[in-house]
Amino acid sequence: MKNMLPVLPFGAALSLALLLSACGKQEAVGDVPSSEELARQADAATQAIRDQAAAAEGNGEKAPVDLTSMESYTNALRGYTIMVPSGWAVDESASDDNGRVYTETLSGTKLAVSWVENREDMAWLKAVERVEDGNEAMTGEAVGQNEYRASGTLTNGLKSRQRLLRKPDGTMVQAEVTYADDQAKSAEPLATTILDSLTLQ
Repeated sequence: MKNMLPVLPFGAALSLALLLSACGKQEAVGDVPSSEELARQADAATQAIRDQAAAAEGNGEKAPVDLTSMESYTNALRGYTIMVPSGWAVDESASDDNGRVYTETLSGTKLAVSWVENREDMAWLKAVERVEDGNEAMTGEAVGQNEYRASGTLTNGLKSRQRLLRKPDGTMVQAEVTYADDQAKSAEPLATTILDSLTLQ
């Protein structure tokens, strides 16, 4: 069978190759952490949270959440880690390479965590605007230049706790825990623990 592709002159082929290579951001391979390094960083972050809880218990304080029942989800492609209760199910239809959606089947409590491209900071600004658009049921606050936290009641009546982290390259990771109002007593400390565990690699 004959090759049906057109033959390009060398100069045209070179121009096409240069054009294609310029379309994406180029990163030196040495600057990208290996999956093993990301896993080590994730384990260290998880252990630090557990150590902090153990220290609190050693001082006579009761930890609001049992961290031994949680596991780490690390997205090596997008460079972040978050702790999730081990019994929560992954919603495969709502998950992709950028993040995951988890649900606690009995209560319906949900965690959605995802990396967002955030071109020209538009995604960040829209997320903040959704909280601060005059809806008194949601309140938010910047924590430094690259972090934003919000909590309150969404328009659908569910309670929500959110955290945004801006990465050095301008992209962002957003995490949100939603739960029913009658689950607030147990869900709020858990949501805080989950969101506090979100770390960037």
